[in-house]
Amino acid sequence: MGSEVIIIPAMFLTVFGMVYYFLVTRNKERLALIEAGVDAKLFKSGSSNSMWYFVIVLGMLAIGISLGVGLGFIILHTSGGFESDYAPGAFVFSIFLFAGLSLLTSFFLIRKIRKQDGE
Repeated sequence: MGSEVIIIPAMFLTVFGMVYYFLVTRNKERLALIEAGVDAKLFKSGSSNSMWYFVIVLGMLAIGISLGVGLGFIILHTSGGFESDYAPGAFVFSIFLFAGLSLLTSFFLIRKIRKQDGE
């Protein structure tokens, strides 16, 4: 019971610290660039579609991992559970296989979208 009381606030403080450090560092870098006379267009984040590309990648990765977990459970069910020699390895293999395939699929999907948009 005592360790949960320490771990949960520590996780939130870690995430808060990382976001705070990122924002403060980014602000200092931008101020230094402005003082050096750099154009403000530099701060634009490339294209407006970059956020949607990230969402596509995360969505495809989540689908791939869930397919891998589903196939892993099917393998475990048909092979007799974790008592089988190859079932745990096949479970982990299927998760990584489908995660990798989903990342490749999202790469080709984004490349196709960029070609259609003329980027």
